[in-house]
Amino acid sequence: MEETLGKLLQETWASPVFGDSFPENIATQKHAVMQTVQTLAQDFARELFRYIRPALPMKTDAEVQSIVAQITPKTISFCPALTAGELDDQPRLLAVSLAIGLMYWGDQTMDRGDESMPLAIRQLGGERPNIPGELAAAVAQQHAALQGIAEQISRLASMQDAALVLDCFDRQVLMNEVRLDDLSRQYLETPDDRQSDFLTTHAKNIAEYMIIDAGFPSVSSSLYAIYRQHNPDLPPLVEIYASDEMTRLLRICNAVVRVADELGDWEMDSGAHPEWGSFCINLFNQAHPTLLDAFFAMADVPAEQHAPLKASFAAFQDDTLRKNAGEAIMRIFFDHARTAIRELSPEVQDSYAQYITLCKRVLEIGYVNRVGDIALGA
Repeated sequence: MEETLGKLLQETWASPVFGDSFPENIATQKHAVMQTVQTLAQDFARELFRYIRPALPMKTDAEVQSIVAQITPKTISFCPALTAGELDDQPRLLAVSLAIGLMYWGDQTMDRGDESMPLAIRQLGGERPNIPGELAAAVAQQHAALQGIAEQISRLASMQDAALVLDCFDRQVLMNEVRLDDLSRQYLETPDDRQSDFLTTHAKNIAEYMIIDAGFPSVSSSLYAIYRQHNPDLPPLVEIYASDEMTRLLRICNAVVRVADELGDWEMDSGAHPEWGSFCINLFNQAHPTLLDAFFAMADVPAEQHAPLKASFAAFQDDTLRKNAGEAIMRIFFDHARTAIRELSPEVQDSYAQYITLCKRVLEIGYVNRVGDIALGA
């Protein structure tokens, strides 16, 4: 795990997307930051095990530890490493790590075909799903574990920011992931000769769920909430979310990291590795023109990029062209994110500079994340 984590951090701190997302002295801070990260990784693994162990009664301690070990490198790299040693606040950095880790565990458990997790997530989102008697105990145990997300957010964010941060986790990510999971199941149950029609009919919803549940604001807003604890003069999240320019930027960033995630997980999402995840609709596998159009529209992708993107998505289906096609797609999307940040008005750039810096850093880890969950959790 330490080797994987170290490689992730090195690649992220190299700032491949922007070149200036991290402080110039990050190299001199590397040893101290790595020590902090490693300490947090140990605390995180212990606490995440404590949360999820009761929710997995049929698994051995070793099996639960294996799940924790798969989640730890990605989660820790999403959290304290992105603050680049700027915050001396291990309790809150641990809290954000645990909130994201629990969210990721819920998503991962559902991806692997667990029947009770979608019901537990619906409960978490305020719904009252019909729970079969044989699943009642498992749903209750998983719901109890997922409530740790709110518990940890209350530790990292002020009362003014906490509700918006929590919304990023339960309603934006987990609830929309349940909806996408439902559509993926329906797609699989649809006869082959009607699957194209299914994608046409549901393209707008699929694109919306994919982009909203990408989880970008879960990381950026959580980290920003911690910075606000140390500097109350920073604008509250409610002000940032009231800015049309900033909400557009967040939508674009969500779309970009979603495409990176889709690229990394295309083989897993096909159902080829059931030990890692069951089938899920993926832009690279179900590159239907109507679905791509809906995704591009929601992501505000410039019209002149639609044709080259569609050509690259088509080329991705060819084994010999896949690598170059994937790189071409990511190049266009990350260029789109860079342009979106560059074109923010001077007033927004000045007022929300700290949040924008965090957006840039989360995009850096999103770029590194394109290798996929199997590689990150190996």
